[in-house]
Amino acid sequence: MKRSAQVTLLALAVAGLSFMIWAGQAAEAAVETAASAAPSFALVTLTGEAYSKESLKGRPALLMFWAPWCPVCRKELPILGRFYQQEKPAQLQVISIGFADRRGNVEAYVKSHPETFVFPTAYDEESWVSQAFKVTATPTFVLLDSSGSMLLVHRGGGINQNSAYREFLTRLKG
Repeated sequence: MKRSAQVTLLALAVAGLSFMIWAGQAAEAAVETAASAAPSFALVTLTGEAYSKESLKGRPALLMFWAPWCPVCRKELPILGRFYQQEKPAQLQVISIGFADRRGNVEAYVKSHPETFVFPTAYDEESWVSQAFKVTATPTFVLLDSSGSMLLVHRGGGINQNSAYREFLTRLKG
């Protein structure tokens, strides 16, 4: 086989492998739906409210892990704010959790966007909570049921287009 044909075949193999890796990451990045117990955690919001796995029990909760430097987070946070104000069923608790940045940056971002942060917002000191939830991307949304089990983990933007999330909201609204 000629050298140029070998190079072409190698390039096609690398491209194919790259696509398979990308497709696998894209599929993983979107959704995990297997219900499992959420890890124990405790957070204090920027306004001093305490939240934990135990305090959230009794009502489902949507946790959003985000960072001020994340462009997808900056796009998704206002959407979550509008949802919280306009569509959110009264039973659903929404908490945003800033992490992967300095507390001062998280606080400054929250203060500069009061129209967005209409829900409780905590700072994950040392990223303990995000590590416990195995958050590997920003944003990551975690939907907990009323007993503290994780129903859904959605990595990346577009939570409102997630069919499992939409079905959950429909059931919640009755």
